[in-house]
Amino acid sequence: MIDIDFLNMPDRDIRELQVLFSEEEIDKRTQELAEMIDEEFPQDEPLYVISILKGSVLFVCDLIKKMKTPIQLEFIKVSSYGNEFKSTGNVKIIDSKIPNLNDQNVLIVDDICDTGNTGKELLQIFKNDYHIKKLKFVTLINKRCNRTTDVDPDFYGFEVDDKFLVGYGLDYIGFYRNLPYVGWFPQ
Repeated sequence: MIDIDFLNMPDRDIRELQVLFSEEEIDKRTQELAEMIDEEFPQDEPLYVISILKGSVLFVCDLIKKMKTPIQLEFIKVSSYGNEFKSTGNVKIIDSKIPNLNDQNVLIVDDICDTGNTGKELLQIFKNDYHIKKLKFVTLINKRCNRTTDVDPDFYGFEVDDKFLVGYGLDYIGFYRNLPYVGWFPQ
């Protein structure tokens, strides 16, 4: 039995969580994204898929299962939220064991593009450190209303306004990532 206090976030109660994008909607849109990405990259060359941990892990797993392009899956761990509801703006690479990406095709996968700081920072690192054939950025959620940079994902699943989201990889202090849908708290 879960302690009911565990379900309470500051000023939020998880029982008030509303489904924004259902499991079925996410699955359908992920299929569409996989098809668009397959069209973008050559089918006779490997694609390095760089998943940003921890948030994008559910999305990247579902996405690559639907793709036909041969992939190499790699992970990078960054942080820009800490324990906050909004991005701090400071992108920290916490762990990375990225292989040599020279002359490779690369797809960066994230759960949400909020301020754009993480995407901008990683795109810049990959552009500066490697001679990449083609570099693209996909995110499940595009939250343009909070954008503080000139970065937009090349592909995205859904666009949202200013809502705090949890589920399907999106978390609050590490919890709620395992919800099979994306939810939000009404005002």
